[in-house]
Amino acid sequence: MLKEERESKRQLASRLKGIQLFSGLDDRNLESLAESGREVFFETGTKILRQGELGLAFLLILDGGVEVIRDGKRLASLGRGQFFGEMTAVDDQPRSADVVAMKPTTCFGLPAWSFDAMLAGNPSVAKSVIRELVRRLRQVENST
Repeated sequence: MLKEERESKRQLASRLKGIQLFSGLDDRNLESLAESGREVFFETGTKILRQGELGLAFLLILDGGVEVIRDGKRLASLGRGQFFGEMTAVDDQPRSADVVAMKPTTCFGLPAWSFDAMLAGNPSVAKSVIRELVRRLRQVENST
């Protein structure tokens, strides 16, 4: 890895350290996580994920914000420290909703195989992801 790449990954690890989801990880684990993924930038209005399409990535919002929309209905607004794409990364089924950048948004993207390894190797992260999935499920149940 080039010196510039290593520095970029260290900076990404430092950004991830400030995210609640990864608060239980030490510096070595954060650097390993940063090496497994990459930063991705989306302009306002970009449809990041499309309902019904297959996908292979988990995305965590580092800066900016998105809306989650299913069948034209807004389900949620997500911001810094929140994530999306985890369902498809877990079960390899089509995306359940569109996700649209509502302002310039930077995400940390992690391929499904790296997301799986991260969950397997970091029970605190896995538990946080499960808690968020349960919270979202209850929210959907309560709105119907």
